[in-house]
Amino acid sequence: MTIPMLILLCILGNWQVERLNWKLDLIEKLDTRYGLPSIAIPSTVSDPDEWVYRHVSVSGRYLHMREMPLYSIGPNGRPGYDLFTPLLTRNGNYVIINRGWVPEDMKEQILRPDTIKSDMVQITGVLRKSWNRERFAPENDLVRNIWYYGDLQAMAEAQDLDQVFPMFLYADKDTEQGNLPIGGRTRLKLVNNHLDYAMTWYGLAVVLLVIYVIFNLQKNGRPEDHF
Repeated sequence: MTIPMLILLCILGNWQVERLNWKLDLIEKLDTRYGLPSIAIPSTVSDPDEWVYRHVSVSGRYLHMREMPLYSIGPNGRPGYDLFTPLLTRNGNYVIINRGWVPEDMKEQILRPDTIKSDMVQITGVLRKSWNRERFAPENDLVRNIWYYGDLQAMAEAQDLDQVFPMFLYADKDTEQGNLPIGGRTRLKLVNNHLDYAMTWYGLAVVLLVIYVIFNLQKNGRPEDHF
């Protein structure tokens, strides 16, 4: 029992170290890029890492019939959905916009007609990368069009989109309070507890090993064991 438990605790500790390095990289990019002036969205990017958290603007028309709700937690811990919607730009390309968050009971468009914009719009927001499914997270449900992680390529294929900009654009928050969807879904202050978690798992592994050694030393030292 000790060996598999020790291996499991070490795996959990290593996972938290990986998360720590990832979080530190995000914090550094957020600190250096988020405050830069907004610019027009580039025609394409060769390295998405160089554009993460950059403010850009783009004009086009929303394709609301191809909206993709992504399950997420909103203000005050309420469950709901981020609305990922393709934007057809003036040059005929597509940009998948995270328009913002709506409560779980307003997932269907018929319940929120005010969120449907048929006119040409100009969107300013922050560029974000596609991401992979985290451990223990559910798979995206393409049949029901419910998403749990932002796989840009899968989203583009599901909606038969070509010439898609290789990053998401997270729209800024509307200046008018209460308007749906609630934009500005990029967290500016990232919580980083991964070092504490890693030390906890590694500490438990050390404690387990010490208990194992002590138990076996006591067992081998009993007089009756030598008869």
